[in-house]
Amino acid sequence: MKRMVGPNNRASGWLLGRIADRLGWVLIAVCAMGSSSALETVVDGLGVRPGLRTPVDNLYKSPIQMALAPDGGTLYVVCERSRELLRVDLETRSVTAGLGLGRYPFQVLVGADGKQLFVSNREDDRVSVIDARAMEVTHTLVTGGDPHGLALSEGLGHLIVANMQSDDISIIDLDAKSEVKRIMAGHQPFAIASDPEGRFVYVTNQLTNPVPFREAPSCEITRIDTRTLLVEGRTDIVGGCVAQGASVTPDGQWVLIAVEIPKNLIPETQIYQGWMVTYAIAVMEARPNGRIGVILLDELDFYYADPFDVVCSPDGRRLYISSSGVDMVSVLDFDRVKEVLKVNTDRIGADAEELETIARHLGLSSEYAVARIPTGKNPKDLVLSEDGSTLYVAQRLSDSIGIIDTERLEMVGEIDLGGPDEVTLLRRGEYLFNYAEISFQKQLSCNTCHPENHVDGLIYDIAVDGGLGGNLVDNRTVRGITYTDPFKWSGKNPDLARQEGPRAAQLFFRSHGFEGPDRDAMVAFIESIPLPANRHVPADGTLTPAQQRGKVVFERAYTNDGRYIPIGNRCLTCHEPPYYTNRSLCDVGTRAHFDTEGTFDTPQLNNVAESGPFLHDGRCWSLEEIWTLYNPFDLHGAANDLTKQQLNDLIQYLKTF
Repeated sequence: MKRMVGPNNRASGWLLGRIADRLGWVLIAVCAMGSSSALETVVDGLGVRPGLRTPVDNLYKSPIQMALAPDGGTLYVVCERSRELLRVDLETRSVTAGLGLGRYPFQVLVGADGKQLFVSNREDDRVSVIDARAMEVTHTLVTGGDPHGLALSEGLGHLIVANMQSDDISIIDLDAKSEVKRIMAGHQPFAIASDPEGRFVYVTNQLTNPVPFREAPSCEITRIDTRTLLVEGRTDIVGGCVAQGASVTPDGQWVLIAVEIPKNLIPETQIYQGWMVTYAIAVMEARPNGRIGVILLDELDFYYADPFDVVCSPDGRRLYISSSGVDMVSVLDFDRVKEVLKVNTDRIGADAEELETIARHLGLSSEYAVARIPTGKNPKDLVLSEDGSTLYVAQRLSDSIGIIDTERLEMVGEIDLGGPDEVTLLRRGEYLFNYAEISFQKQLSCNTCHPENHVDGLIYDIAVDGGLGGNLVDNRTVRGITYTDPFKWSGKNPDLARQEGPRAAQLFFRSHGFEGPDRDAMVAFIESIPLPANRHVPADGTLTPAQQRGKVVFERAYTNDGRYIPIGNRCLTCHEPPYYTNRSLCDVGTRAHFDTEGTFDTPQLNNVAESGPFLHDGRCWSLEEIWTLYNPFDLHGAANDLTKQQLNDLIQYLKTF
């Protein structure tokens, strides 16, 4: 729905890309440790450049989450890439059994008696219920979209599931084996932390809830009473984003959340002062709408990028945090953290002004950080032994479990999960994407702004070409973007090599961009990221009546009153399948006073409902606003004649792309 003023739609390039997508190529991989299917067929999805993946790429494990059995001698490990659950004997440090799971498994939860296991399968929208002894799936439970974190209610009769894609929480009756209610969460609910009694659970929400344009992000912590199965409080981490792992202290008084503190409201020239992004632990009073104190992990000249998980020692005196962007586990003295926050018993005593200062003070971490322990590649989930003497680390891109002695505060061993020794081009690129080494003082990785290979929902002033306070831009996804060049809203990057090389050096890393083989690996990895399945398309592929009506609106050539719509102002002209972009710069009348140009790259619309906010500067939190608020002169498609029903139908159709 745009008027083209830039280059042509590059029909030949689009056609070649589409042919390449449709050809795809199939690889057969043997999955280790007794997967439910010995042979797995892997097909490249839409938006992936064929020929990148090798058979070795399908053999990596990528451990992401773990759970300790009640006997303390068995560790269950979810392997994201190989789609399996591994059972590990901690005495022999070996894998003893494996079970094939669904697509992109994430969380594993052990039942109270250790006889049952629950595993969320993200792209299947299911939870597998597993007999722990036989290592067999007994049945599956239907959830909302993209199930992540799991917890059990106090009476153990209900499973609580955080659904990342549908922004809600499923309550599943385990006797009836079915969902009984949904609870609205914040934006992208991620992990669930339960208090020691199981009475309350706390759900982290990865991305910010909608906030007014150019205001600080604010991600929600949702508190649920597991007896009533009702929300008892919603507390915001103001200024926080990408809130992921969480835990509750053994005394039940504090909730600990790993979180990012972006500085997206100021120009990104201030990386030298830590004014681009910092990383923290949010310490929340475990009560409805409890106060939150944020303490930084970072030092003046070194940053602990992309914190993923946090756990507390059994005696409540130490905190352990995995920083997946720098291959490190930080150890904090919790008593000293409380001193900084002026805690009195179970209350934060620091006033609001003091808390604001603490949350931005890069000189404080030396007061409470007692150790920084190097790990394997991309540390994620953390699990402590019952006595707190051993910390297990899921080293996602090393295909291993690290073992840390918490007395010596050092890595003392690893458990090899059986992945290949060879590092392929894609595996190297994946590591570079998730590692902060290239940026100044290791302040950020690509994953920092693109969690889940997607978006962080933030608007940035990246000081394009030396400008300050101008050309504000909404972050864009890296899923399925192979055939959607040029890149960036300005269209200045003709290809990914340019984007990840000199432009990344100039605008983001403030050191140098990816070069040579590293650049090639990074580009290959990005070009291997597929578009996820679209949950708005009915299972049989047949559009709903509303979606069919929306398709008519999308493709129409005449307004409701019979006026001819010029070809350049039709939806289909600029948003043609399969990526729904003409790959051109267009003027849709959305130039703001801070923009130096009025033409912007036409974004691809695949899975558009999952990539908000919208427009080049992220001013819209809903698709409807694009036409109801920011298209007064019909420059962004002829839409002002649409009825409310027609607009609703159009939105429903757009969501199917």
